[in-house]
Amino acid sequence: MLTPISNSAITSYPAAQKTVKPSFLSLPLETRGEIEKLLDFSSQQALFKALTTVTRNGEPMDSPILKLHLIKDRIQAQYQGALMDSDEELKGFALSQLQKLTDLGQFDQVVERAALFELVWLVNDPEIFRFLQKEVQQDALLKEKLLNWVEQSKTEEVQPIAANAMTLLVKAGVQFKDKDLKGIRVPGADLSYGVFDSAQLQGADLRGVNLSASWLRQANLSGSQMFGVQFGEWPYLQEEGAVNSCAYSPDGKNCAIGLENGEISVYDTSNWSKIHTLVGHRSSVRSVVYSPSGQQLASGSISVRLWNAKSGTPESTLIFHEGITSVVYSPNGEQIVAGGDDASVNFWDARSGEHKERWGHPSYVNSVAYSPNGMQIVSGMSDPLMCLWDAKSGELKHTWCAHNTDVHSVVYSPSGAQIASGSADSSVRLWDAQSVVAMRTLEGHTDEVMSVAYSPNGTHIVSGSRDETVRLWDLQGGAQHVLMGHTSAVNSVAYSPNGSQIASGSDDGTVRLWHTQRGALGHTLPSYTDTVRSVAYSPSGSQIASGSDDGTVRLWDAQNGTLGFTLTGEIERVTSAVYSPSGEQIASGGADGKMQLWDAKSGERGLGWTGHTDLVTSVVYSPNGGQIASSSMDNTVRLWDVESGELKFTWTGHTGAVNSVVYSPSGLQIASGSDDRMVQLWDVKSGELRFTLTGHNDAVNSVVYSPGGVQIASGSSDKTVRLWDAQSGTPRYTFTGHTSVISSVVYSPNGAQLASGSRDNTVRLWEVASGTCLRVMQGFDGWVTSIAWKAMLGGSYLLTGSADRSLRQWEIKKEREEYKIVLCWSQGREVLTAADMLIDGVEGLSEINKRLLKQRGALERKAA
Repeated sequence: MLTPISNSAITSYPAAQKTVKPSFLSLPLETRGEIEKLLDFSSQQALFKALTTVTRNGEPMDSPILKLHLIKDRIQAQYQGALMDSDEELKGFALSQLQKLTDLGQFDQVVERAALFELVWLVNDPEIFRFLQKEVQQDALLKEKLLNWVEQSKTEEVQPIAANAMTLLVKAGVQFKDKDLKGIRVPGADLSYGVFDSAQLQGADLRGVNLSASWLRQANLSGSQMFGVQFGEWPYLQEEGAVNSCAYSPDGKNCAIGLENGEISVYDTSNWSKIHTLVGHRSSVRSVVYSPSGQQLASGSISVRLWNAKSGTPESTLIFHEGITSVVYSPNGEQIVAGGDDASVNFWDARSGEHKERWGHPSYVNSVAYSPNGMQIVSGMSDPLMCLWDAKSGELKHTWCAHNTDVHSVVYSPSGAQIASGSADSSVRLWDAQSVVAMRTLEGHTDEVMSVAYSPNGTHIVSGSRDETVRLWDLQGGAQHVLMGHTSAVNSVAYSPNGSQIASGSDDGTVRLWHTQRGALGHTLPSYTDTVRSVAYSPSGSQIASGSDDGTVRLWDAQNGTLGFTLTGEIERVTSAVYSPSGEQIASGGADGKMQLWDAKSGERGLGWTGHTDLVTSVVYSPNGGQIASSSMDNTVRLWDVESGELKFTWTGHTGAVNSVVYSPSGLQIASGSDDRMVQLWDVKSGELRFTLTGHNDAVNSVVYSPGGVQIASGSSDKTVRLWDAQSGTPRYTFTGHTSVISSVVYSPNGAQLASGSRDNTVRLWEVASGTCLRVMQGFDGWVTSIAWKAMLGGSYLLTGSADRSLRQWEIKKEREEYKIVLCWSQGREVLTAADMLIDGVEGLSEINKRLLKQRGALERKAA
């Protein structure tokens, strides 16, 4: 029989448990916490293991129930999740308990068993959540029972069970768009990543609910209780110019921001209100840092200035002859060290301001860092070199070629055993701090890495880049997490002292604040790690293929967004993926000029070949499936035999990169669009160029035939969509409205509408006959790279891929004379969406969360 987790089960063991480290456990909780913070990750794990090992007569024994009790009793809440997440015994126990409930036909009782439900969430295992999702998705009766608990919460005292039921439904992919949820009481539910567009939540009890990365467009939360609600984000801070540097005070209560305009903004982190604006520098502030005591703030510009950290008053100025790039205090706070454009590192006494010494370098110094014990200094330069110095004697210990080009940022790990460096070569590299032997290279950024920082416990690294992203690297498991939201280069990243928050400053004039843990289920979602470049429906509409810059093609269930296969090969970046007309095969093209065929059912790799000399921008099957046309940045369109991979034609009519190629529905004609601003129409049989369509003022990025083949649409970097007669090449209409480059265009299945995706982070729906813009789809946090449209399941569906790493399916509905766009599912998106959400009269919503919601488009209507 099932043995539920209960207090009675736990209390039968106390005599069997040998006390571990009684001297440590007898310390006050605050003191234990301070000790634990001083330990590195491996030492922390060793301590926690000792504290939670179940023994009988000094010998370890298996007892998951007692181990869970020890974790909750002896380990601080902030560490419990990570500890359980790595415990295979607890994972196995949780899964076995769920399986027993299923075998007994009592799976619906999981939401009634609080201890088991809590264990499942704390263990946070992808296999367990797949099991839960499968049970809910396949059992209509179970889903109905869970929904009944939520409904009962409106009138009955079943809040804990209803909260568990709501959590399970959301994690199983059940959506609540347009649902009547008025008055539900689900305090503490984890609704992260849930879809609540247009939901009626007036008067709901949402206290302590986790709404991270949820969809709340046009949802009505008026009058709801929102004490302690979590959104997984903070509002961004808007400055008047570029942000160059961010630094938290040692106690985490303040954060200083160095600005391009020469000012320093200081914020109170409890509510992120600005408490000081420090004025005195005459040029860009490139570095800010707090003293170890937190009593002083140093800033680097043309000179180094010292400020009283509490009052913001200036204390002294340390003269320097060139621009300062990096300022740091020694660990004991007695010295200030600055690197600069004069190819040197300079030292000052932090109290007197007296200049002590100068160390020359081969080139400009971009970054300097002290080791935690104060015995070493590392410096990175505006060339591939790094230098390691003895901090006491000034002796140069090592100079080595660390990267392929400039080193922008260097930092020591909290233990001092490692050094991390970020470079203009787009990589982060880890080095042994004593031997300077390379340990690891972290790759993923697509532009210069400007700043790197270790988490306080040393388990993660955060990096900011000119590619507009912040990336979080797990040094234990190897996972990479991409944080998107900035619209320009990220110049600085910093961890809060307790490790729960990251601040990033950017040329876009904002400081963005990120939770280091998105919520219980963040990492279990099958999301991309880079831009989604290509999306396509299978001919039947049951499956979706998407290609990404992370080098994969992924196959998804079109109905619910469940990931099927992940196809990986030798393609560097997948720029295009498309189904064969039969749906049995997929062709993909990559940044390395290679093309690859795949079996759509098994995911097995088939024939592959290299035919282009540059990036493949687009691939498409002929209507009979016998040939594939491809376009490339090598300025050519090429035609291939599917069976053999043999090259049939090479068309060289364009004078710039060819960005898009498409067959006419009859298969007799091919259209191509190019950087040369032209659309060209080719005769497939003869290979002759029939027409050259001119009119765009910039690159043509996408071309598509109407379903009947009588019309061609082209999208361009000139921000317009143009329609052409497919037989004569005569221009018909020009659609305007986008504010940036148009990347993709597609006709609706009946040809009456057209959709266009753009770098302005929107999709527009157009009426073909009149050119009227019917709707503008927003909510993307990156440019829309690819769109596809399919009629299936009795409806009309639009698929979008984006640089925000998301893949989304939308249903297009026409109600009366208006078009309504409803999100069906989303994969890979991790940002709250709250456009037109109503928050009139909500109770307990903090000012900081209210500011966040309003930044995301929430509305608060004032009473007349």
